[in-house]
Amino acid sequence: MREKLEIVQAKPWTFRDDIRVKTYADGSTEEIYMIYLIFDCRAANRTVELNDEFEDHALVRAGEFGSYDLNAATRTTLAAKGLIDA
Repeated sequence: MREKLEIVQAKPWTFRDDIRVKTYADGSTEEIYMIYLIFDCRAANRTVELNDEFEDHALVRAGEFGSYDLNAATRTTLAAKGLIDA
């Protein structure tokens, strides 16, 4: 049996909200209200098990975030944390 990621500490960092437009596979769109609850976490291991919502994952060093195609919400969060340039 594969062990799952074990979070040993989850400390609230910040939250924010946003109104976004979600585009579905059929091309239709919907305006949605998003609430982001963001935590600083520590894990006891590095084992990640993906569900059917994800295709892949990566463990990324702070200086490497800029090389990824990040959505606006993720860029805003990482910039606020000082992990990428605003």
